[in-house]
Amino acid sequence: MIQSKRGFTLIEIILSMTILSSMMILVSISISRASKSKIKIQAEVESVSALRDAMRMIRSDINQAYNHYDYEIEIIEQSKRKTPTVPVPGQPIVPVAPVAPTPTQRKSPATRFVGGENTIDFVTMNNGRMTANDVQADFIEVGYFLKSCKSFLGDGGRGDAAKKSQGSQCLYRRTQKIIDLDVTKGGIETMMLDDVTEFSLKYLVEGKLDWVKEWKSEKARYNIFPDAVEVTLGIEKESEGKQKKYSIQYVVPIHFPNNIKAPAGQAQATGTTSVDGLPTK
Repeated sequence: MIQSKRGFTLIEIILSMTILSSMMILVSISISRASKSKIKIQAEVESVSALRDAMRMIRSDINQAYNHYDYEIEIIEQSKRKTPTVPVPGQPIVPVAPVAPTPTQRKSPATRFVGGENTIDFVTMNNGRMTANDVQADFIEVGYFLKSCKSFLGDGGRGDAAKKSQGSQCLYRRTQKIIDLDVTKGGIETMMLDDVTEFSLKYLVEGKLDWVKEWKSEKARYNIFPDAVEVTLGIEKESEGKQKKYSIQYVVPIHFPNNIKAPAGQAQATGTTSVDGLPTK
C-alpha cells in the first residue's frame, strides 16, 4: 500500500494564517476595548465615590447640629421671679441670717446656625478627638462653602500641566474647636471636592412646609434652628473628551433642633427671613 506524502498547499496555509490573524486582531480589539471601559468605569466610580463621601460628611454634620440651651439658667431666673411668701398675721417673723451671694454668672456657648444659598455655618456634635488629652469641647464649629482653586485631579493623573492649571470651584469644609460669637469665621479649611458645579442649600421652616434660601439665628431669643436642610451637590468630570455631570440631592433632618418656644403673647419666629436675617412669620 502506497502512503500519500501530500502536505498543505499554499492556499491552505494562507487561509489558515488569515483566519489566525483575524482572530488575533479581534482578540486584541476586545482587550483594548475592555481596558478602555475599565479606565472609564474606574474614573466614574472614583468621581461618584468622592461625591458621595462629601455628601455623607455634610449629612452627618447637619444631622448632629447642636443648639445649646441652658435650662439651669432659666430655672434660676424663674426662681428669682417667684412671688415672695406673705407672712401669716400673728406669727413672729423668724430672722434669717443673710447668706453670702454666690456667683451665678455662667457663660453659655454661642451656638448659631447661619445658612445662605451656597454657604452654611453652624455648631455640630459630629466631632472626633484625634488626641486623648486634646483641649476641646464635644462640639465644634463647622462650615461649608465654595472657593476657586486649581483642579488637582482633573488630568486623571496623566501629568497634563495645562489641565492642572485650569481653575475650578472646590467645596471646602471649615472646622474650629473654639466656639466664639462669630460662627462664620476662623478655623482650618480643608478641600473636600473639586470641579464642583453646584452647591445649593434650602432650609425647612419649623412646623411648616416652607423652604427658605437663607437662615440666620443671631440673637439668643431667636436662636431657632431649621427642621431640615435640602442639600444639592453636583460635579463635572471629563470622560472620553466629553464633560459629564454627576449630581446628588438629600433632605437632611436635624436630629434635635432644640428650639426655644416663643413666650406667650409673642409670635413664633418662623417663616421667611426678615431684614436682619431672623426667621419671621
